[in-house]
Amino acid sequence: MENQAIDIKDYLKIIKRRRRFLVIPFLIIALISIVLAVLLPAVYRSTSTILIEAQEIPAELVHSTVTTFADQRIQMISQRIMTRPNLTEIIKKYDLYAEERQKEPEEVILEKMRKSIKVETISADVANNKSGPAQQATIAFTLTFDDKSPELAQKVANELTSLFLKENIKSRTESAENAALFLSEESKRLKAKIQEIQQNLATFKEKNLNQLPQISAMNQQELTSLSNQLLQLDSQERTLQDRRYYLEGELAQIDPNTMATNAVGNRVFDMKDRLKELQSQYPSVLSNHSANHPDVIKIKREIDSLQKEIGSNTDLNAMNGELTDRKAELALLLKQYSDKHPDVVKLQKQISALQQSLASAKQSDYSNASIQPDNPAYITLKSQLASVNTEIESLNFTRSRVQSKMEELRSSLRQSPLVEKEYMDLIQDLDNTNLRYREVSAREMEAQISQQLEMERKGERFTLIDPPQEPLEPVSPNRIAIMVLGMVLAVASGLGAVALTEMLDSTVNSPKAVAAILGVEPLASIPYFESQKEHQAHTNERRMLLIGMAIAGILAIVAFHFIVMPLDVFWYKLLRVVGN
Repeated sequence: MENQAIDIKDYLKIIKRRRRFLVIPFLIIALISIVLAVLLPAVYRSTSTILIEAQEIPAELVHSTVTTFADQRIQMISQRIMTRPNLTEIIKKYDLYAEERQKEPEEVILEKMRKSIKVETISADVANNKSGPAQQATIAFTLTFDDKSPELAQKVANELTSLFLKENIKSRTESAENAALFLSEESKRLKAKIQEIQQNLATFKEKNLNQLPQISAMNQQELTSLSNQLLQLDSQERTLQDRRYYLEGELAQIDPNTMATNAVGNRVFDMKDRLKELQSQYPSVLSNHSANHPDVIKIKREIDSLQKEIGSNTDLNAMNGELTDRKAELALLLKQYSDKHPDVVKLQKQISALQQSLASAKQSDYSNASIQPDNPAYITLKSQLASVNTEIESLNFTRSRVQSKMEELRSSLRQSPLVEKEYMDLIQDLDNTNLRYREVSAREMEAQISQQLEMERKGERFTLIDPPQEPLEPVSPNRIAIMVLGMVLAVASGLGAVALTEMLDSTVNSPKAVAAILGVEPLASIPYFESQKEHQAHTNERRMLLIGMAIAGILAIVAFHFIVMPLDVFWYKLLRVVGN
């Protein structure tokens, strides 16, 4: 059969012969589609449209701290709204899914409600003079809710819209408040850090005052000045040393005890000189005379009187020297003469007198063991030499102080690089922190202005331009589409059943089949003659087909009345069209 050339008449004969396989599937699927189109519950959709309005004040004047894009913010708000507590509260408030809640768990109910809520953005080409060509931007969005009841669909959509608008205001306000609060805390933290760095810097300056960079230049200048001063001190000291050597040389050439003379060459005796003269004469006079001799008593009295006036002026060294000389002379005389020789006796008396004078001089309160020079020139040179020595000592003291100061300055300059590095780090840290603090303070002021902008609803906002309405017609199911698709599927199923039956049946039903099998055309074909019983069966089949078609027509009319439009309205429209 597959190799037969079949034309349209053959197809019609096949359909006529297999009509029951065409009608039965057609009727079954058609009835099922009609029943589905009639019995599927209607779903109503309530929609609200929300416009995204830009902030009233230009962004160049006031910058908003809410920088997320509109579609991103819409998705975030949607996720916040469709949380379990919010959806559960709405379900209980409007008694949604009453039958399903008795049979299904809460998670299934919540997921079903989430699927019934849809948020779709509306974009448009927005021109921007600064950026050039127009760009796609979200200018509005729609919020829809599907439910079997149009009233509930409107109420829930209205509730969701209110939540959406409130959540947008809340999120923007909280975002602005959080930004302002964060910047305020950051400003306080930076201010505390600045105070801490300033305290550390002050402590560092106090600890390393002489090693600071601004002091190092002064220290270098002072070190140079001290070096010059040290050179001057060395020069002065050399001059004073030369002066001292000169004075010492002059002193070495002058006898400190040389008596002064007057204009005529006579010696000028003062009280001290007179006392010395008497003290030198007293041993000689005492050696020649007794202690009661008037000359001895006179000299003794004058000596005592002068000592009371000017104090002791006894030169112990001279007396010791004279005593030593007398003892030496006595030793020489004793080698030549006996002990009773007049010269020996005289020297012995002088030695005794010197010994007594020396002993009395040592016991006297007025004794003075030091030799006082009496030459005016010597005294003058001596005072000049003392002055030079004093100046040299002063120079040495000044030099030691200068050298100590220079050593301190050198030590400070050696430590200055390390101190300068740490000091510059502190300064840089302070400058960076100050810069950061100024930036944060400026941003804090902007955040506070932005917060006030959001509180007064002057920023970007959602405006409800089309509130949710009670839907008049359902959005699903599409009953016409269901019936049309059902009819198409019914016809396809019937034709498919006919084709499948014809392919599986091996009965020879036409002369072409005989010719295909035998290879020759048959001489004649005898038509099939139905019996009375077969005729009755065929009649019953046609009757059932007519009845089925009538039922299908009635169901189609009922479905058209309830789904598409009422019949009276359709009849009125049809008459108006015919009249026109």
